Order: sequence, then C-alpha cells, then structure tokens
Amino acid sequence: MRARLIVALVVLSALAFAPAPFPRTKRSDRAEITLAQFQGLWRAESFESVIQNGRQRHTGWERTQVRVEGDRWTYLEGGSLNAAYRIRISGSGPAAIEWFKVDDKAALYMSGLIRRREDRIEILFYNVGNNNVRARSFDDPPLGWWVLTLRRDG
Repeated sequence: MRARLIVALVVLSALAFAPAPFPRTKRSDRAEITLAQFQGLWRAESFESVIQNGRQRHTGWERTQVRVEGDRWTYLEGGSLNAAYRIRISGSGPAAIEWFKVDDKAALYMSGLIRRREDRIEILFYNVGNNNVRARSFDDPPLGWWVLTLRRDG
C-alpha cells in the first residue's frame, strides 16, 4: 500500500511540473502572410478574372513565375524579367497588398488582398487607375478583379 502511495505522489508531482502544451494556432493565423514569409520564387497555378456572381474565368494571360526579394515583386516569363514592382503587405487575415512602380514608391499602381491557403498564396487585386473600388474580402470580390494563385517553386 505504501509503495502505491509513493508512486501516486511521484506521478502527481510530475504532472504538477509538466510543461504546458503548445498553444493551438488559430485558423486565422494560418491564413496570414507577411512580406517576410512571402520571400522567394513562386509559380503561378492560375490567373483568373472575377465575372458575374463571383465566378472566375481564366484570363488567358500567363506569368510563369513571381519572385519576391525584399520589397520587390518581379514577374518572370521563361525565367526572364517581364515586369517589376515594389510591394507592401499590411494587416492580417487576409492582408492588404499594394504594388508601386519601382522608381516611385508613392504612386500606388495596384492594390488588393493576399492570404495563405494551405501551401498556396491567393491574391485578389486590380490596377488602381481610375478605379477607387477596394476589395473587402475574397468572399465577395469586385467584378473584373483578378485572382492569382501561387505555389512556392522549388
């Protein structure tokens, strides 16, 4: 009987000093993406435009890769430079993403939303031009906006 009591006390004291479990990652945390997490080479899996009732249609426009280094976004076609921009990502789940011309970081060129979906990145965006509409969510995208899906390349 005494041996059982000693074993029970040892087990209880071990449980009292055991480390706490790791906190669970909230679902929204897994969808977040920062500029630091977005670094590297990405392959475009799809590029579509938003049509009636939120449906999407292939644009026919292909960019094979996107490279993000620091705050620079570079489109690559066949490994060669096609276009480059400066980008800014701010906020969370989904975050805002903004593109600026390389030589003029004050002039907003495109804007949108960016989020992580498992091992992919989804970006809902549009050229600002005369359009002052801002996307509020991926669930209700503005008509004519683009949806780019990227997967890490390599």
